[in-house]
Amino acid sequence: MKKTKYDTVRRRHTLVTFLGIAVLTFLILVSIAGATQDSDVWIAKGNTLFGLNKYDEAITAYDKAIEINPHDSYAWYNKGLALDNLNKSTEAIKAYDKAIEINPRDSDAWNNKGKTIYDLNKPAEAVEAFDKAIEINPHDSIAWTAQEILSIGMK
Repeated sequence: MKKTKYDTVRRRHTLVTFLGIAVLTFLILVSIAGATQDSDVWIAKGNTLFGLNKYDEAITAYDKAIEINPHDSYAWYNKGLALDNLNKSTEAIKAYDKAIEINPRDSDAWNNKGKTIYDLNKPAEAVEAFDKAIEINPHDSIAWTAQEILSIGMK
């Protein structure tokens, strides 16, 4: 059978189509892989590292989450917890403040901010933070207990 110009063109067209589909498939897979690198993935990694007491590495993971989504209050809150565990109280308060700025109704952030402020020997400011946590969540026994103990100690 004799090759015609038509057969050659058809084969090239088939090859180009196949390569185009392969490239498109590759790009889709790369896009999907990139989409999974959202802030939740980095927060989960940070939480795992936090659980292993690797606080510096956890902070790095939380920072990646914050870089992807600076408005993720949970990433800021968790970063505050890790900083707190490294006794970096001032930085921890800044992280809690950012979490509170994003989500003012986060009673856990208010609670931990109060605890950290108390650790800096500022009981009056700590009581204010605990009061805010109670205002948000009246059933928060930790905030009630801390607020009561501090109030009695300040009298």
